Amino acid sequence: MHLAPTPSAVLAAMFAPVLKGLCVSAAVAVFSSVAPSFAQADPASFSDKLRPRVWIGDGQERYSLEERMAAYSVPGVAVAIIENGEVVFASGYGVRKSGVTERVDADTVFSAGSVSKVATASLILRLASAGALDLDAPVAAQLHSWSLPDYPAFDENRITLRTILSHTSGFNMHGFRDFQPGDDLPSTIETLEGRSPAVNAPLTLLSEPGSAYRYSGGGYTLAQQIVDDVDPAADFDAIAYTHLLVPLGMTRSTFTNPLPQDHGNIAMAHDRSGAPVALPRGYEAFPESAASGLWTSANDLATLVTALLASYQDDDGFLPRSLAQDMMTPVSPSEHGLGPRIEGRDEVLLFHHGGTNSSYHAWIEGHLATGDGLVILTNGSGANGLITEIRNAVSDAMNWEINQPVRAPEITLSADQLSDYTGTYRVDVAYPYGLRRIMVRGLFEQRIHIESDGARLTLTVDGNDGAIALIPLSPNRFWIEGFGLRLGIAELEFHRDAFGETHAITFHLPNASSHYLRD
Repeated sequence: MHLAPTPSAVLAAMFAPVLKGLCVSAAVAVFSSVAPSFAQADPASFSDKLRPRVWIGDGQERYSLEERMAAYSVPGVAVAIIENGEVVFASGYGVRKSGVTERVDADTVFSAGSVSKVATASLILRLASAGALDLDAPVAAQLHSWSLPDYPAFDENRITLRTILSHTSGFNMHGFRDFQPGDDLPSTIETLEGRSPAVNAPLTLLSEPGSAYRYSGGGYTLAQQIVDDVDPAADFDAIAYTHLLVPLGMTRSTFTNPLPQDHGNIAMAHDRSGAPVALPRGYEAFPESAASGLWTSANDLATLVTALLASYQDDDGFLPRSLAQDMMTPVSPSEHGLGPRIEGRDEVLLFHHGGTNSSYHAWIEGHLATGDGLVILTNGSGANGLITEIRNAVSDAMNWEINQPVRAPEITLSADQLSDYTGTYRVDVAYPYGLRRIMVRGLFEQRIHIESDGARLTLTVDGNDGAIALIPLSPNRFWIEGFGLRLGIAELEFHRDAFGETHAITFHLPNASSHYLRD
């Protein structure tokens, strides 16, 4: 059976990394968490438990992994599950290339996209623990083969590896374009300077270091050059091999780009229809190694996650315990620690990171209190929603207290009720800037516009034309369908006063909120 992606899954891709618009349907009410109970953890059983995050009305749909891979046109998936600090399951599903018989296994290598940043941060912290790098010294003092441009409006001495790893350095370059077979690949310095064959703008400082959260692959590319300069006789790839991959036993992993074809057991690239791309080689290249260039397997990535969990909990891990705990502490005003994003609390305190290159999606997470974790690698452009459903299924199979299904019983709101919410809203600038780590990134800088057609509301964001369904959970609170890849669900709450006037809205995520006032 070939099932179409759920609406929430189709729209999930529209949300990352910045909300692209939303729309509101008038059907649903109070909600409750519906925690399924599977008496004993059974890691392999996740493959029959895929589900959406929200069940509407009487829905309790579940799908097989094979069905959902077909629905999202993703030929290959690899999954590793960690429990109490140990890898308890690792397996591949599907094929390395559409139309061929070679199967994916737990040692098949995929592009990890921005999950590379967690590996890079681990390398830098390892080098810092050995005294080869300083997290808090000005990066200008640690650069030997390149010099920072002059940024007269800002204090360059505040640019440190700590600000770079936490995305508070103020640099531009969110991400990079993939390079196709036959393309000339830029050097790290050519990327930093925006010179051909690089296709990005030059590295530029946009805000005072440490003052704001701005996700920056450009900053990580600067960190790549700093690592290059640790050993004049070796480049980033070789240093990572010596100080990260070999000590951890990550024998299938490399930062070398393009990936040599004789590496073997490679998951090939596919577009949203599941067709092979990046031909004739079959996969792209990512010369910005530190930001997005890691090639790795489910087994190897699980090794990295377990090493970080052990370092956080024990005194004799890959990283010193105090440094690992520093890594897993959010750096205000960022949502990141030193590399990974940090989310949740108590037993569901997580570090995690996603990765998206044009033809690959990846995910890692580690549960800091319990030692549990998860790795997902895919070789299809449309896999974003699939990863969400796999995470839901693994949580159920392992009895984890995260991503439990939410029940949203159906209700109907009148045209008058919906019209009360129409208008334009802009960010509440009185919200303390120092707390803006929990403001939803990107969205809080935009105006949002809400209109009604009598049956549903439509919300759009300045600069974006997309529309996304909002499902009412109560008369003033709506589920944002498709948003919530990480934990829980996203909601929009309208605030109406004693005089019947809607004066503000709050956009809620489990670990973030943005506040807006009506014009």
